[in-house]
Amino acid sequence: MDFTALRYFSATAHSRSIRAASDRLHVSPSAISRQIAKLEHELRAPIFDRRAQGMKLTPAGEILLSNIDGVMTEFSRVKSHIAALQNLKAGNVDVCCFQTAIESFVAPVLNRFHTQYPEVTFNIRMSSTDEAMEALVTGAAELSLVLNAPARDVITSLEVFRDRMVAVFSPTHPLAGRKIISLSELKGSSFVLTVPSFGLRQQMDRVFARHGFRPATFCVTNSLALIKELASTGQQCTLLPRFVVQQELAAGSLKTAGVREFASDPLVFCICSRSDRSLSPAAKVLMDTVIDYCRRYH
Repeated sequence: MDFTALRYFSATAHSRSIRAASDRLHVSPSAISRQIAKLEHELRAPIFDRRAQGMKLTPAGEILLSNIDGVMTEFSRVKSHIAALQNLKAGNVDVCCFQTAIESFVAPVLNRFHTQYPEVTFNIRMSSTDEAMEALVTGAAELSLVLNAPARDVITSLEVFRDRMVAVFSPTHPLAGRKIISLSELKGSSFVLTVPSFGLRQQMDRVFARHGFRPATFCVTNSLALIKELASTGQQCTLLPRFVVQQELAAGSLKTAGVREFASDPLVFCICSRSDRSLSPAAKVLMDTVIDYCRRYH
């Protein structure tokens, strides 16, 4: 089966349009149509329904797509390995990353990397802990940046740094002048919390259950920007790693206090990868760059 035909088919399936696939691949629509027709002839089955709304996969097309996406991703990584052997310093790295990392240190790490290796490209996807681990298992990501990585048989986790969960609230909150508080002192506050699939929330829930604390939660969201905005006004509060709110603390828009019940429960930031696969050279250098940056500044 022709690899070019499979690549054209995959691009069309994901974009649901031959025209969009043409723009993405920089080839003519007629060339893509010919390759799709070639595949259908070889498979002896239609793989697309041509509709006014776009290209829709047939059952045969669904089966084909589910089996080749992993192959396409792996082939891209093989090219990265070969490019590195030829000293081209090229490649592509797929990374899943928790939102707090994206809002704090991912951008400076990528800027540093790009300055040294301008030909390397990245696909960075913001994801929960559960999604990040699943992406490693399925091969959708080569690296995952995770808080409190759960143990998995085929996953290697490398600890980079530790941080503490702190209570976060506005400068006008009654507890804003305190350095250390207990959960019981937060009973009168309304909480805004992350969704349960976040590693942050999973740690919170464990500590809450251990101490019999039930937060008065009025908002649950996957947006850290919304969480920090709500915590900066009124009597609302939240719980976040201290490194996530460094800029707001410097600006004076948020205040924090340590929470006794979390003192023995640190947040552990890890870089995770498949233990049964070697990293591409670009991914290995990215890992080293993340470790160097985080250990220097945290």
